[in-house]
Amino acid sequence: MKRNLIIATVAAAALLTGGTAAAFATTSEDGDAPVKAHKVTAQQALDAVAPHGTVLSLDLDDDGDGGAGSGPAWDVELLTKDGKTQDWTVDAQTAKAKQDTSDASDDSNGRDDD
Repeated sequence: MKRNLIIATVAAAALLTGGTAAAFATTSEDGDAPVKAHKVTAQQALDAVAPHGTVLSLDLDDDGDGGAGSGPAWDVELLTKDGKTQDWTVDAQTAKAKQDTSDASDDSNGRDDD
């Protein structure tokens, strides 16, 4: 039950923040290329990573450097069953989830060194 409450709270915050930003963002920061609107909702992003752990945070990264593509992506931080944190990226166009292993900031005890 607690997990559902956390997911609902994170989803609501992400929708309010991400939805507002997407409504006003029509071009990239340099003003050249249009920004792609995201097709994947916060709830769909949460559903894509839910089997891997408990969601700690969810953020829409719409600056074009998320994941393998150059479009927007959902950045998700999870807490695994063994108490470690993991960073995941969910493509905001396809809902494809991928664990981010490029930033190894967690030590063997699951503590964040940042």
